[in-house]
Amino acid sequence: MMTAFYRLTVRNWKVFAKDRANLFFALLSPLIVLGLYVLFLGRVQVDGILASLEKMGAATAEAKNAVQAFCDSWMLVGVTASAAITVPLCACGVIIQDKNRGITADLLASPIPRRLPAASYFCAVVLAGLIVGGAVLVICFVWLACAGSWFLTAADVLGCIGTLVLSVLSSSTLLVFVVGFFRSQGAFTGLNVILGTVVGFLIGAYMPVSYFPAAVQYCTLFIPGTYSAGLLRNLMMRGALENIAQTVAAPFGQPFAEALAEEFTFSFDFFGIAVIEPPMMAVILAGCTVLFGALCLATAALRRKKG
Repeated sequence: MMTAFYRLTVRNWKVFAKDRANLFFALLSPLIVLGLYVLFLGRVQVDGILASLEKMGAATAEAKNAVQAFCDSWMLVGVTASAAITVPLCACGVIIQDKNRGITADLLASPIPRRLPAASYFCAVVLAGLIVGGAVLVICFVWLACAGSWFLTAADVLGCIGTLVLSVLSSSTLLVFVVGFFRSQGAFTGLNVILGTVVGFLIGAYMPVSYFPAAVQYCTLFIPGTYSAGLLRNLMMRGALENIAQTVAAPFGQPFAEALAEEFTFSFDFFGIAVIEPPMMAVILAGCTVLFGALCLATAALRRKKG
């Protein structure tokens, strides 16, 4: 049984990886974030922060470099957090393809446990998210190092890797559950296009969530990817934020860094009741994984029961 499970999982991964168009669309949202930042968002962010420093008379050359490093880190957080969602989504396309081609029915009619195909699809989605998302994260690390914006510790790097794993698991369980109700390729393509387009806004990859109206900010609290991005901000941007606090002349450094942390949503205000800090973000992501994992198992059992 384990051999069949391994082969099915590898087969599903290969089907996804060999489809160049599908792989491109999986990385489209991160590429959009990167492109927008390089073309104009980066300049807008840096100029806006430097304008605030100029008003305080603290816009030195060292402060400018510190701000550039901070904005670079913010952009790469958006790239990584987007990839943790869009890659598993596109990997779910194999499920729809097999349904339309009758391969799923053939697998269910074969002499293997009926739960095996569904488990192999899920593991292939997670595998795709980890492999491609891991490659994206490595590219982000290389970018920071080459740009002179590296302020991460070994603990930060390990935290980013752990956050990526948790983010991929939470998004995979959610997306596999949702895609399980789709039958046509057209409907799935529509979901892919819509989610791939708006995910950058929803998680604060294009602009900080604090720039949105209060109602939209509260809506983002119910999106697991928001907490993935929040965790990554605290890990990838913390060193750059501390560098700003140290670089900007006293007494402005620490208050200015605290204002940036609030503006770029290092924590979330939960309806004015509580402030969601990184430990709680991790708990929420883990809870989403368990919740939608249980729903996936329940719906799979119901489908097997109905034959």
